[in-house]
Amino acid sequence: MKCHCKKSCIDSKEDVLDNIKELYLPCEECTTKRLKKSLPLSRQVKTEKITADYGLCSKCKKRNIDHVMAHILKILMDNNLQSSTASIRKTGTPLITPGMYLERQPFLSENTLVMLIDNIDKKTARIIFEEVPEVKGVLKGNINDTVGQITEKDNVYNYELLAGCDIRCDVQDSDMGQVLVYKQQSKIHVEYPKPESPKILEVKQELEKYDAPTVVDAMCGPGTLGIYALKRNAKKVIFNDVNENAIDNLKVNLEINRIDAAGYEIYNETLEELANSLDAKYDLGLIDAFPDIDTTEYEKQLKKICERVVII
Repeated sequence: MKCHCKKSCIDSKEDVLDNIKELYLPCEECTTKRLKKSLPLSRQVKTEKITADYGLCSKCKKRNIDHVMAHILKILMDNNLQSSTASIRKTGTPLITPGMYLERQPFLSENTLVMLIDNIDKKTARIIFEEVPEVKGVLKGNINDTVGQITEKDNVYNYELLAGCDIRCDVQDSDMGQVLVYKQQSKIHVEYPKPESPKILEVKQELEKYDAPTVVDAMCGPGTLGIYALKRNAKKVIFNDVNENAIDNLKVNLEINRIDAAGYEIYNETLEELANSLDAKYDLGLIDAFPDIDTTEYEKQLKKICERVVII
């Protein structure tokens, strides 16, 4: 996982979780003013007044995410990449870091936001990165687009990093504590942490059927499900993903979550190659594929090495 920051942005679990509940909360002096997301920005504020100080709290140095998005939108307008009548809904997709489930809008401090913007060029991305303190990176792309929907190797999301750094951390709660998932977001799909992850709940139900199962996390991505399995009751987990970038992310997450190396093996293969590589029979196989993907062939291959296969 390549980081171009002057200071490493891959922190220890303790550093990430320290005061995380207060990270996005306003202080008593923060402004309560919010913007209407569907109303043109120019009808709510004089855009020439929008700078890095717009909405900034003088005490805690945070801004409501609405004001940050307004600042980014103003830069897009100035560079003719958005209409003068655009609302902040047209700005792009904000990805906070560390990402966590929030019940209300976050107040952001420096370097806590990676922006995913469809209509963006490198020059404007650089301006956003340099002028908006909360932004640590700018990606070009649309969260609804995928590159390839045909073969296992093609099923990757691919965004282009135009400015800054795209390494993010998501914090997913579980019955076994919090799982930290670092991602180089330009190379891997976006998932949002939930108060209860449906995927983790499904894996939990399967693990409850065993005392100390052996598990194959066959399309592991950054490793969330396999890491959870090891934190719960899995004796051993085989992590596999055909995407090399996912494997790079996985290795970081295994270290950050302090997973004992004796409990896992890592493979970077197709499922057919994996089935031919492993001699042992495993208790449980997990397939967490992209939406709308036909998993029939994947399931067929995994059944060669797993007693039970579950499509997550």
